[in-house]
Amino acid sequence: MKTEELRILFSEQSTEMIQNLRHFFEEKGIGVYFCAKDGKAILKAVEDIKPTVVVVDIFLANIDAIAVKKECEKLAYAPKLYFAAGTTDSEKITGQLMGAGFDYYFIKPYSAEYLLYRTEELLQTSYSEPVYDLEYEVSEILHTMGVPAHIKGYSLLRQAIIMVIKEPEVITLVTKRLYPELAKANHTTASRVERAIRHAIEVAWDRGNVEVMNDYFGYTISNMRGKPTNSEFIAMISDRMRLSLKKKKII
Repeated sequence: MKTEELRILFSEQSTEMIQNLRHFFEEKGIGVYFCAKDGKAILKAVEDIKPTVVVVDIFLANIDAIAVKKECEKLAYAPKLYFAAGTTDSEKITGQLMGAGFDYYFIKPYSAEYLLYRTEELLQTSYSEPVYDLEYEVSEILHTMGVPAHIKGYSLLRQAIIMVIKEPEVITLVTKRLYPELAKANHTTASRVERAIRHAIEVAWDRGNVEVMNDYFGYTISNMRGKPTNSEFIAMISDRMRLSLKKKKII
């Protein structure tokens, strides 16, 4: 399949997300289209555009995502791949989507690079090189640890880890650089960044995967030691990932 033959339809209304997706895919010569988060609108767009891939939000008006997929499959020209996207990391919802035949579920915010990589992988195309998506890898670790994707601290924690992976010295300047820069990028205050990250860590520590925590933090998971500080949590994950990236010769 050539790039000009690939068409992707998104049920997306976020202006920022649309701009990012449009810029990324159109730069590669890939057709990208958008419609409302409405099941009827998606079916109409699929008939008109005949996309190769559809990316539907899990919560739609009029017709739900699973029903949309079933209706699309009845069309003379049906999409080859069905992706779902949403902010929830509910295993129940993910299981229902996979059981209905969806090819993948992306937790928002997801990267256009990784969506293209998954598309190429599933369609067995080779018009671009596989990419290493650092944002995705960090997200996977946080999901495994049990940090809920819907809380504000999740995104901030991910950004903090990526920043420290790229600039290890930032971990020694948490209050002077890390929090202020994250606050500026997210239009909030440094104190709110600190509180949101601490809350995300506390939730993961209290409700998350103990085995994964123990693998990353060892003895620090004991009740005697208590929860790690924001700096300890960020430093441990970023350091582990940097070592992994070095072994793979990615950095």
